[in-house]
Amino acid sequence: MYQPGKVQAYLTSISERHSPVEDALKRNIFKYGLWLLAIPAIIYGAVDRGVAAFSSPVLDVTDISYCLIGLVILLGWICIGLAEDRPAVTSMEETKQIKSAIAPASDYIAQQTYRLPFPYLCQVYHLLNVQHLEDIHRFSLGNLKVVKVSDFQKTQEGGKIRFETMLDSPFNVLRLWRNPVVEVELTIHSPHQIELKVPAYGQKFISVLFNVVPLNAEEHHLSIQMFSNLAWPKELLKAVLIVASSLTLLEDLPYLNHLARRNYGRLFSQASEKRRSSQAMQLFHRYAELYNDSWKYRQLQLLDY
Repeated sequence: MYQPGKVQAYLTSISERHSPVEDALKRNIFKYGLWLLAIPAIIYGAVDRGVAAFSSPVLDVTDISYCLIGLVILLGWICIGLAEDRPAVTSMEETKQIKSAIAPASDYIAQQTYRLPFPYLCQVYHLLNVQHLEDIHRFSLGNLKVVKVSDFQKTQEGGKIRFETMLDSPFNVLRLWRNPVVEVELTIHSPHQIELKVPAYGQKFISVLFNVVPLNAEEHHLSIQMFSNLAWPKELLKAVLIVASSLTLLEDLPYLNHLARRNYGRLFSQASEKRRSSQAMQLFHRYAELYNDSWKYRQLQLLDY
């Protein structure tokens, strides 16, 4: 049945202007996703020509050459990979501010850098809220479940929390490199660096380091550095990680926008003891406890619910 209201809503949604960050994330997903899809296509073409060459009584030189060409293309495709997008241009003062706040790292598999139009406190709250992995990333993480918080430790620089996660669906793509039930670590290394570490098969791991630096009251710099010791071709693993991180950050944008628009006065009037009892928020409160001198603890407290 024709519904003019829904049609108009759809036309309005596709005609709205999107933020540069959202456009960049969608471009990453499309570009690297297309690159990944080309790999099985090239393999299929090479295998098909190889089977055709050896299935006849006499070897077909043409099919063999096509098979070899396909294998060479595949090798070059995986080894060369795709060029990374250049990060957004920042002023010299902002560049110095970012470099002074973030410890340099060079052994990462992939890196993404963005200038996000949200207060940095929203990003800190979002990263330290364990439950958001289940609530916000329901699609990208395939209905991942946060079962329980198993351990919480305070450190001089921040703290570490271990929580058990479960892949609820037998078709979850994350099963390619991790067990259905694993303990994930979330660590505060400094006021600007938060690390998420996920164990994989065979004592391997995938680690994501989030670098968050405030630029002004309404914007912050976010750098996502991804590390792993998985024995995958580097360019292949890089493409998978960039698609995954772009998709999760794309899901985060509405949530961050929601946090930026919170009615802090209304939240502050609510009782805080119940909010503080949440095990999923222990690391956030540790952050507030340590860095209330350089950041306004009242604002941190108002974000919590």
